[in-house]
Formats: sequence, C-alpha cells, structure tokens
Amino acid sequence: MSSSPAESPAAPAERKSARTIWIVAGVLGVIAFFYLVPELFVAYTEDAYVRSDFVEVAPEVSGVIAQVDVVDNQTVSVGTPLAAIDPKPFQLEVDLKQKQVENALAAAKVKQDGAQVIAADIDSAKAAVTLAQREYDRFHALVSEQAVSQEVLDRATDQRQTTLDTLAQKQSDAKVNAGEVAAAEAQVEITKAELALAQYNLSRTRLAAPVPGYVTNLILRPGAYASAGKPVVGIVDETQWRITANFKEYVASRLKPGMRAWVWLDSSPWRLMPARVVGVARGISRDQETGRMLPYVAPTTDWIRLLRRLPVTLVLDPKPADVPLFMGADARVLLFP
Repeated sequence: MSSSPAESPAAPAERKSARTIWIVAGVLGVIAFFYLVPELFVAYTEDAYVRSDFVEVAPEVSGVIAQVDVVDNQTVSVGTPLAAIDPKPFQLEVDLKQKQVENALAAAKVKQDGAQVIAADIDSAKAAVTLAQREYDRFHALVSEQAVSQEVLDRATDQRQTTLDTLAQKQSDAKVNAGEVAAAEAQVEITKAELALAQYNLSRTRLAAPVPGYVTNLILRPGAYASAGKPVVGIVDETQWRITANFKEYVASRLKPGMRAWVWLDSSPWRLMPARVVGVARGISRDQETGRMLPYVAPTTDWIRLLRRLPVTLVLDPKPADVPLFMGADARVLLFP
C-alpha cells in the first residue's frame, strides 16, 4: 500500500534527523572513550620538570670579600674553596682576646697567691690565739693563788681578745678573697670562651662548597660586602636530581612508590629514559602565597582552568651518565599504572 502525500516528505527528514543524532552521539562517545578510558591504563603529563636541591651558601660572619675562588658554572666538590672574607679584622679580634685571656690569668694568679698569704696569716693568727689562751689560763691560775696581780690578768685578757679579733679578721679576708678568686677564675673562662668564638669566626671567613654540584648565577666579586646569613653563592646539588610531575588527582591517587615510568626531557628530546616513582605528595596549597611549606600547583595555563593536580616525584633509574641535567628544565612523563 502506498503512503499518503502528506506523510512522504516527513519520513526522510525524520530518518535524516535520527541519523544525525546517532552520528553526533557516536562522535561524542568516541571522544569520551579516548579522553577517559586511556587514563585508566596510561598516565601521561607534560606538566613536569627537572629538580634538584639549590644550596645557597651564606657566610656566618660579615665582612668584605677578599677573593672569589670559583667562576660561574664551575663544577665543585665538597670542600672546594668558594670565596674568602678579609680575615684581618677577625685576626685582630683573636689577638685582642688572647691578650685578655693572659690578663685574666694574671689577675687570677694574683688572687690565688693572695689566698695563700691569707691562709698563712690565719695559721699565724691561730697560733697567736693559742699562745694568748695559754697565757691567760696561766695568769688566771696565778691570780687565784694571788701570785700575780689582777692587772697582769687583765693584760692577758686583752691580748687574748686581740688575737681572737685578728683571727676573725683574717678569716673574713679569706672569705672575701675566695669570692674574688672565683670571680677571677670565672673571668678567665669567659675570656677563653670569647677567644674560642673569635677563633671560630676567623675560621668562618673562608667559604667552602657543602655539596658537590655546579656554581650557578655567580655575581659575587672581590670588594663586595657580605652580610652574615645572606647567600652569596648558589650551588645546584649534583646528587639530588629528580623529576616532579604534576598529575590529575584521580591519576596521582593511583600511583605508588616503586612504579616504573618513562621520562624524556626537552634537553634530550630523542631519548626515552627509565624512571621510578618515589613519592606522591599528600597535600598542596590552594592559595598562592609565599613562605608556605606546602607546594602550590597552578590550576590554570594559558587562561584555561585545569583540574587540580598533585606533584609526583620520580628519579631516573638508572641515571644516564652521559645525559646532562638542568634544574628547571621541562620533562614529560609516561606511566602504565
């Protein structure tokens, strides 16, 4: 049976519309498949870079830089001389403290000798008290027997009291002197400590590399003033190379330490290098503020809002000896979790 004239034009249009819907749905399904499904089996990011420890060498003392022993980009090992602060003021301080130690020792010696003199005086005073007491006892007995007059006993009594007063004074002097000796000995220890500090400061006028690596961005020159605690030389640590890769949260949460990965660097774009995961950050800062211990991962790039990402740390395993690494260089990371 043939269709009516009113229905004939509508049927092809409906079929065309349905076909278009299926095509669009199919395309969207394919896009969703390639966008979501591969990430269940493949973890990949271009948001990665090379890191190491950047050691900022700062002097412990302030002074004028007398010499610089390295040049920019020089390779250094532990203990390599970097620079030296003018040691003359510090040597003068050491000499001054040495004289103060000698003076303090001499003063303490005088007090200690005085203690010996006072001790001898006390012994003499005790002997005098003993003698005076014997005289007093003897005259007291004679007075009782009326062999001598009361005047003789009174003189013996006065003599005994005088010797007792002298002994008390010497004992008091001994206590005072003991305090002076203790103070003098304490002053000796203080000056020795000040001398040790001056000698330590003198030894800190020379700066040496604390880690092996590369001197970077060196601008230090002789004649510059170095302040204690302010870095003057920067070293990229050769022993702490690692890769920091920022993965989406649902990808990073599936990564575990020890997983194998593959890395290629923009500095060596044609070389794929093996690596392994050593850790996944358990926290990030959501605010871009300085001075925080938590890392901040920018959620935007080229004005596009991205999903939050977590830093994942990897190390090259093994690290190729013939591939130079550069702190801050871009990298790409591929894993099969």
